[in-house]
Amino acid sequence: MIPTKIICLLLLITSFVSAECPAGYEVVGSKCIHRLTDGYLTYEDAVVYCYQHFGKLPVLSDCASFTDVATYVDDGYSESLYMGYWLGATDASANNVWQWNDGTPVYMGAPYWAVNIAGYNGWIEPGGGTNENCAVIALPRGWLLNDAHCSTSSTVYSVCSRTPMDGLCTSPYVLVGTQCIHLLLTDYNWGTARTQCGATGGDLVILDDCDQYIKVAAYLEKQGNQPHSGVLPDLIFAMNFSDAF
Repeated sequence: MIPTKIICLLLLITSFVSAECPAGYEVVGSKCIHRLTDGYLTYEDAVVYCYQHFGKLPVLSDCASFTDVATYVDDGYSESLYMGYWLGATDASANNVWQWNDGTPVYMGAPYWAVNIAGYNGWIEPGGGTNENCAVIALPRGWLLNDAHCSTSSTVYSVCSRTPMDGLCTSPYVLVGTQCIHLLLTDYNWGTARTQCGATGGDLVILDDCDQYIKVAAYLEKQGNQPHSGVLPDLIFAMNFSDAF
């Protein structure tokens, strides 16, 4: 039986919304990023450097933010073949499990970790065992993750992440992943739901990114809206296009 109750989800297309970053930081996707390109640091020194600049080493736990930052640093800025940047991930704990510094797990394998890079004997990262416990993205690994000695200080720069000064969402929207979301918990059929969303500057949402889908589903569960297995959730999704055109 098709549910009669559907979710109306309003969201802004964040790529069309301006984020404001503090001085010294640049907007990169949904993050504010600052990088040091005139000196190499150890991992711990990089942590301190970012702290002194009111930021932290980037946590890139979703495909979109990882791609955004990797693309940003891959700009030909340095001629050094071995240039790399520390990220906020380690496996220094007793269980040797890779984690981002916010406690979330680092996904192993593709698309994050380098594998079969020409000239490196088909290494599959991470390959340093218990000797290499800090994460870095670097040119020789195609700007994918690899593990390195945390004390390395001759080839790795620092890149820092900071939350935008102004949120990407305006009331009553809330930021969920990369989208601004507002729930209208009302029974509508599909056509009426779209009309209701349009009345508030929205439209029915398209969730074509796996990471974002997971984040939205988790948000709905937190709000007490359990999706139906194999069918639409209890509410309709809508997307706000007011700033897109």
